[in-house]
Amino acid sequence: MFWVTIASALFGLVALVVLFVSNQLGVILALTTVILFLVAIIFYVGYVINKLIKYSYPSEFLIHSQFTKYVFSDETHVVLDSYRLIQSKKTLLPAIKWGFIWTGRNDPRISSNLQDCDGTIIKRQSVGDYDHVLLKFKKPLFYNESAVVHFHAEMTDEEKIAQPHLDVKIETPRSVVDYRVILAYKDDGYSKKAVFKKKLIKSLTPAEYEEICEVPFNPVSKSYEHVLTDPEIGYYYRLEWER
Repeated sequence: MFWVTIASALFGLVALVVLFVSNQLGVILALTTVILFLVAIIFYVGYVINKLIKYSYPSEFLIHSQFTKYVFSDETHVVLDSYRLIQSKKTLLPAIKWGFIWTGRNDPRISSNLQDCDGTIIKRQSVGDYDHVLLKFKKPLFYNESAVVHFHAEMTDEEKIAQPHLDVKIETPRSVVDYRVILAYKDDGYSKKAVFKKKLIKSLTPAEYEEICEVPFNPVSKSYEHVLTDPEIGYYYRLEWER
């Protein structure tokens, strides 16, 4: 009703201008007034739509699936490649923040094969948060448009203090999370199983991870592989192995 009242008053004013100022200046003034009003309506509608979308999707995008490969060439050098199929939940999405936690001493070197990334790491501000980098799309995504996002990290752990596990945090529906950890340095006789676990994100007390299953080591590919389908929302899911 507010906009209807304003519109009625504005168009009444425009009619009076055209009626009493019949020269070219009056016509230009009237058209300019109408155009400015329409632009204001467009911006207001866009603002309202953005507020509604942000309320429904605070993270600005959905992750439909994720594929992660963690490669140890030896005990101190690691390369992580992760791909996510995302869907924009913003009217225009120029970039996304990719959160991660690395428990080694030195910061990883981060890049992307699909997005623009300068490798700058924005440090987490509190316990439970993630460090993150900005991945910029070559062309911004529109609402509901999908894209594959790539995150590449090269890490060195000379002190061997990095924790041997790979975590994924599930806060929204996700169809597939694929884990693959390659321990290329293991000898041919290695056969120790990894453990797949989960724990609540919003646990009020320090919670231990609950074991879900064991994951066998593939001696041919020297890897652990585990596919999680339709994970329950509200949990951290962890693949944990022996260093």
